Formats: sequence, structure tokens, C-alpha cells
Amino acid sequence: MSKVKIIIADDQKIICEGLAVMLNQQSDLEVIATANSGEDVINKTIESKPDVILMDIRMPGIGGIRAAKILKEKYPDIKIIMLTTFSQNDYILKALKNGASGYLLKDTDVHQLVDAIYQSLKGQILIPESIQPLLMKQLETSGENDSRSSFETVLDALKERNVRLTDTETNILKRLLNGYSNQEIADSMYLSIGTVKNYVSKVYRKLGVSGRPEAILLLKSL
Repeated sequence: MSKVKIIIADDQKIICEGLAVMLNQQSDLEVIATANSGEDVINKTIESKPDVILMDIRMPGIGGIRAAKILKEKYPDIKIIMLTTFSQNDYILKALKNGASGYLLKDTDVHQLVDAIYQSLKGQILIPESIQPLLMKQLETSGENDSRSSFETVLDALKERNVRLTDTETNILKRLLNGYSNQEIADSMYLSIGTVKNYVSKVYRKLGVSGRPEAILLLKSL
């Protein structure tokens, strides 16, 4: 089995070197290059064609968010995991909307980091539990003023992807986008909480996502 090829991009050399040492100790992972700027990671990606890029959000020149957008447009199959600190929440949603597979805090331990790499290769969006409530609030409130036509646009985009929802699933989806909890959905639709959970799981399966943050992010990117 071939190794997972990784590029690490961070303007702090010590972080690149530290991550490279940890990851190269894994038998099926290989750090093939490091980069210290957005331009550098773009050039090295063109040269090396990695499977995964670990990239700092803020770097000199072309920042991580812009670099992620450029790279995903050129290489849509590459997984990009943003590296950040807890204080950089304003950048996280922008990074996800520009193609990042998720983000990790820079103090993530090696086991979580390795697991995140594998999860990204499976198509999962990575959002640490410690920051999910804040990100969910950002995602939900960003759509509070959306009109009905905006939701219809989402439904049209889903149909183009051959995603077919029942009327009940559609109503639940709309409530998810408006930030309703499962209990609030149950109360507003006169359904049991168990029934709502079953419907929500069906909606996730049809969307090809594993949870609410990933679902909302996908829908707001359509």
C-alpha cells in the first residue's frame, strides 16, 4: 500500500519540522515537502502532487485561505487541513468555504492529527468539538436573513446532484438551516424526538455528510 503524501505549510519553521518528525514516524504517512508561504505551498503542490496539505491559515504573501481556494480549484481531490489557534475563529468559516476539509488547533496531539488525516481522506469535514458550538452559531446566523428563494436555490442545487428529499425531509432540512435543535424541530412539526432523529439521519445520508456542521457548511456553499 502506498504512503499518504503530505505537505506541511507554515511560516514557522519549527512547526513544520516538528510535525514532519511526528508524521514520518507513521509507517503509512510521508511528509514529502514543507513550505513557508502561500506561494511556496502552491509551487510545491504542483511539483509533488500530495494527498493531504496541512496549512497555516495566516502566512506571508498569499495566505492559507487564498492558497486553499487556488489549490482546490486546480486539484479538487487534494485534502487541505488548516492549522490554527483558538483565537482565529473568524478565519475558520472562510477557510471551509474555500475548500478546506477542516481545521486543527496547533496543539493537537499526534494521534488526533493522524486520525484527522485519515478522516479527511474519507471526505469528512474536521471540526474540533471545543469550537463546534461557536462555528455552528456562525453558520446558522449567517443565514438568518435568507429569503425563501434562497432555500429554493439550495433545493434546486440538490436536485442537480440527484439528491431527492421527501416533503418531511425538506421541512426538516429548512429547520436545520435555520438553527433549530432536534427538539425544536420535533415541537414545530408535531413529531417525536426519535422520529426527528431518524429523519435527520436520513437527510445526512442523502447529503453524504456525517453531522450537522458538515451539512450546514455544504448547504451554505451551494
